[in-house]
Amino acid sequence: MKNLMMVASLLLVSSGCASIHSPYDLHTWCLRMGGSSRLTSIGEKAHDPANCEKELDEDLADNTPRILYVPRDVVMSPVILARGVWALLGKTQAPF
Repeated sequence: MKNLMMVASLLLVSSGCASIHSPYDLHTWCLRMGGSSRLTSIGEKAHDPANCEKELDEDLADNTPRILYVPRDVVMSPVILARGVWALLGKTQAPF
């Protein structure tokens, strides 16, 4: 049970805990990292600044409590971690 809790907390931390950030923080992150914490921004849309603007507008219009987005963060944690490793080792933006 301890191992499961440790893995769950590690996944949440490695995902950047996007659920606890404001929509403006996520927008800044999207612009700087070249991709957001959404499954829809993988691939061609990953580096489109217009996509970041659209996601900011959607986040501002959404009244859902942020804590309900924790499962999304856990699912996206491998992608976000891979983007970070790609940027660290390749010194370039990840293509995904």
